[in-house]
Amino acid sequence: MSHVRSAVRAWRLATVAFVVLVCALAWNRRAMAGAVESEASAPPLSIIYPRYVESGDDPRADYPLGLLRLALDEMGARYTLRPSDTLMERTRAVAALKAGAIINLAWVGSNAELEHELRPIRIPIYRGLLGYRLFIIRRQDQPRFTAVRSLDDLRQLTAGQGLGWTDVDIFQAAGLPVETFRYDLLFRLMQQGRLDYFPRSASEIYAELAAHAADCPDLVVEDSLLLVYRLPLYFFTNKKDEALAATIEEGLRRAYDDGSFLKYFNEHPAIRKLLAEAHLDSRRRIDIPNPVQSPETAALPDTYWFDR
Repeated sequence: MSHVRSAVRAWRLATVAFVVLVCALAWNRRAMAGAVESEASAPPLSIIYPRYVESGDDPRADYPLGLLRLALDEMGARYTLRPSDTLMERTRAVAALKAGAIINLAWVGSNAELEHELRPIRIPIYRGLLGYRLFIIRRQDQPRFTAVRSLDDLRQLTAGQGLGWTDVDIFQAAGLPVETFRYDLLFRLMQQGRLDYFPRSASEIYAELAAHAADCPDLVVEDSLLLVYRLPLYFFTNKKDEALAATIEEGLRRAYDDGSFLKYFNEHPAIRKLLAEAHLDSRRRIDIPNPVQSPETAALPDTYWFDR
């Protein structure tokens, strides 16, 4: 008789366990369905970035925006991208991002102070090519730069840079004379001969010159020098916007892991044009330190950096 009672108890326990399991599975399916429905009905990420030029397309934005789309697509995110209605220089864009106003994303050359005040996404957008500097000069000034053989020689010339750019601190620390102006003005000032050279990222210089060719026909890429310092261009968000930053960061890491980041880098027209035309290996290279980089940037894995 005891065997019968034991069997009945066992059967009842099994029945209860089965019912609990069925209920749990049903609840889980409803929860998952609700999560999917909630995700599908949630509004897309609205990303607003700084508009740096007064009118027309900014050639500097093409590569970063394409990489941003790649990262977001890696995450399966729904999103919209648009420039700010307000025209901004770097200084104003950084101030707006700190305040959590007007924009919620920017890509700028990094330094330790900026990484403390904002939320950096520490994966160099251009793999460090931002710190490979070629010079925009007037065509007739090429002989002056052909004669430059050292950092001391370069110190005899005056560079132009944008307002608030991280590069200004790097140039000044190296003893290189530099004057700052609004980005749009720099090309006209170069054309007028009011500055000696305009150092630009090797990844941007050709697109920028093409965009200003009609208004500044005398400007060319200097053909003998390469100035190098470690300077990453990062995406930044406001510190409070951790969800957006984490999504982009994870998307970029996944893109690195599956090879799509390097594929995008190697196949982008601006990068291909650079590597084909810049002849980085044959230029006289002048290296200067970057005293404003953060310890975290200095410790980044070598795989993130371009090396030529």
